Amino acid sequence: MSSKPPAGEPKAPRKRPQIKLPKKFSPWLLVIALLVFSIFMFVQYRQAKDKIAADAPAAASQQVDDVITKVGKLIILPKDQKPTVATVVHADKLKDQTFFANAKDGDKVLVYSTQKQAILYRPSTNQLVNVSSVTVTPTGNTSLSPQ
Repeated sequence: MSSKPPAGEPKAPRKRPQIKLPKKFSPWLLVIALLVFSIFMFVQYRQAKDKIAADAPAAASQQVDDVITKVGKLIILPKDQKPTVATVVHADKLKDQTFFANAKDGDKVLVYSTQKQAILYRPSTNQLVNVSSVTVTPTGNTSLSPQ
């Protein structure tokens, strides 16, 4: 006789072999999975950090060029020199200097050392706040004097 079921009866589902691990391996599998995940996330973090570091100088240069372009529409700028651009962070600490008397946080300072000119620009209102002459000493110290 054959072991085939009769034509009208459904076939019994085939059982798959199950791999049974002892319960003492379960915590170790969890530790290994977490370790692999941690290594993966660390590699992703390093790649993102390297990409940001590579893009930062280009972005900063683009911002400087944008400020120079905007200020160039308001006043004639020297063409032979690229200025040093700084952002006012603590305007309240600079109030005792006449050049920064009307400065606000976020204002930009363009310093043309060769032309001996400093420009205080407010990007939020697209205004020139102050223009002054600059004295640059050989030690690199810069002092602003009102014009």
